[in-house]
Amino acid sequence: MMVQRYLVYGAGAVGSVVGGCLHRSGRPTCLVARPAHVAAIAAHGLQFETPTEQLTLAVPAVTNLADIEPTEGDAILLCVKATQTANAVADLVRRFPPSTPVFCLQNGVANEAVVAEYFTNVYPVLVLFNAVLPAPGRVILTIVDFLAVGRFPTGTDPLTAQVAADLTAAGLPTREHPEAMAVKWGKLIGNLNNALLAVTDYYWQQAFADPEMLDMMRTVMDEGLRVLAAAGISPADVTGRFDIRAQVEAFAARRVAFSNVPPEQRGYPSMWQDLHFRRPETEVEYLNGEIVRLGEQYGVPTPINRTLVDVVQESVRSGLGVGQFPLIRLRERIAQQINTST
Repeated sequence: MMVQRYLVYGAGAVGSVVGGCLHRSGRPTCLVARPAHVAAIAAHGLQFETPTEQLTLAVPAVTNLADIEPTEGDAILLCVKATQTANAVADLVRRFPPSTPVFCLQNGVANEAVVAEYFTNVYPVLVLFNAVLPAPGRVILTIVDFLAVGRFPTGTDPLTAQVAADLTAAGLPTREHPEAMAVKWGKLIGNLNNALLAVTDYYWQQAFADPEMLDMMRTVMDEGLRVLAAAGISPADVTGRFDIRAQVEAFAARRVAFSNVPPEQRGYPSMWQDLHFRRPETEVEYLNGEIVRLGEQYGVPTPINRTLVDVVQESVRSGLGVGQFPLIRLRERIAQQINTST
């Protein structure tokens, strides 16, 4: 089978970037998104911004799978949050045969196993670029980087080769990796800092220029790596560019000159966006919570990630948005967690 059409299910920030790029490159693509986003695209096109371009793309978009007639050669790019994966799969399996390939462009490491209960061809995709969706119909690619794709649970095949080639041709450099799940474990360690930036109200460029924040980011990831080591999980490298252990060590010495990045170019993690827009749920249980659960299983204390789970959940319940736990207050909460655990 060769992919003839890409269906981007859950086209928020990441999905709109991928779908927009594929559409612009001439690949048949359709977005499945929330009603407000679809309505804005229908009225004005997808407003697509990058650090160097501003485009209007007439990409097809629908709100309901019933508006799409499945055909041979369809591939699903699953872009929903991990909290929505089970519901998304239940929706998809009603319309598409089990042989339909499903590519999981999602954070966390639990999604692929859920999808594989219903679909026989499942593909983990590592996404390292950053995008924001500031308003319906408008997406901004803020930080450009690469993607990696493989089969679940391991391996590559002709579809991984085609999808990597299609995405690369669309302007999103993508490579195949036979251990894509191990690579996603590496990304999970980096994603532990999504919660940190959300509760402290930092964007990525700002965080990389703040020695105190860099030190905290390194500490958060180091705790996660200790848990993975105890669990016997080894995050994979992607051709030398995503060695998470080397990245953690480099954080101690990294210093970036801070420049006040214009708001439209700031890279915010999706969890920051969840708190900022007062959404009722986040992926914290699938990121930091994954480390907490593994820590409990293998006897490794996780006071930092446990605290981040708690403060993100408190921020959701309060509805007060981002930045409710500046670093000094967060450190106090971590200290309380350590004292409670000992």
